[in-house]
Amino acid sequence: MFKKVCLIALCTLLVTLTFSGVATAAPEGSERVYDLEYGGLIVDIRAPVQAYPGDTITVTVKAEAKTDLYIEYITIKLYGMLDATNNVTLREINHLETTVFTSTYEIDYNVTIPENMSPGLTYGIVSCEWELMGSPQKIPSSGFASTYIRNVDLEQLQTDYNQLNSTYQTLVENYTELESTLQVELDSTRNYMYIFVVTTVVATITVVVLLLRKPQKIWI
Repeated sequence: MFKKVCLIALCTLLVTLTFSGVATAAPEGSERVYDLEYGGLIVDIRAPVQAYPGDTITVTVKAEAKTDLYIEYITIKLYGMLDATNNVTLREINHLETTVFTSTYEIDYNVTIPENMSPGLTYGIVSCEWELMGSPQKIPSSGFASTYIRNVDLEQLQTDYNQLNSTYQTLVENYTELESTLQVELDSTRNYMYIFVVTTVVATITVVVLLLRKPQKIWI
């Protein structure tokens, strides 16, 4: 009977897990993923530490001029992987272009992560050209690691496993408790049987003794 109850409980849990999903928590806080200071120009990029497929994340790009500059362009391209094999452009950001730049320019850009994005790191490439006191400045295109895309399927399996393991441990505890209770009852029944046997033997012996000691009739 107990095994049937365990089997029914496990089947019910499996059905429940089949129709349940992983509750995706809000992405963690942002961190600096790129930092450049060269030729009077500072470029700082921040992005969330991690996100789930389907999320829209905020990438913050900040440029700062240490002196008067003329910006040809500051471009950031963000990439990810689809199906673990194909590169996909998440967004191309033209932060500044063809402008005199003398202060600070900071903007938050929304980037949508595709639903079929593969787990792993997204990455970006920064390209920029500018002039410092009439002297052309340029940095080669440089890459940086960005937001980590979490593995929903793996997390779902881990959640299912944890719930099944918790249920299994509960069933084991209940089984152990039931087994202990049954053992106590068996011990009690065995003791009662011993008492009954002893009582029966004593009663039988008593009857036999009484019969043997019964006074004999005297015939006249």
